Amino acid sequence: MILCRRFILVILVLCSVAMLSAPHHVRAEGFKQVVTSVTTDDVNRAAMAIQFTRSIMQEKNCAGVLFFNVYGVNLVNAKIASPTYDSGESIAAMLADFMKAGGQVFACPMCMKHVGKMTNADLLQGVAAVKGAGVKAVSASDTLVLSY
Repeated sequence: MILCRRFILVILVLCSVAMLSAPHHVRAEGFKQVVTSVTTDDVNRAAMAIQFTRSIMQEKNCAGVLFFNVYGVNLVNAKIASPTYDSGESIAAMLADFMKAGGQVFACPMCMKHVGKMTNADLLQGVAAVKGAGVKAVSASDTLVLSY
């Protein structure tokens, strides 16, 4: 019994040391940009992602990026009618406002091709499909990453 307690104590101490020595890449107040990955074409989730990201941009005075991937690419397809949120504003209008506020919007080129059956010509105005942009955005230092 004593041996078991000592073993557990040693494990707890080692875990505590490991946690304290682990690098802290992003502190709550230390990020320079917020990146939100939007993997859904659900209007409610997308609207929340856009609004939440924009609010963080304004409150924390940081850059904002929305990355539409998987089924989310359908929401940035100009050839599909943009869904309307309960507020009466369409996702396309919300994205235009987001970009006017300085936010960037990217679409995953591979998802566009395989999920949305889209090309760059199908994108809403201001949305970019740049290979590697999503990975670069979410892996940048001092970045807060959200997912919807």
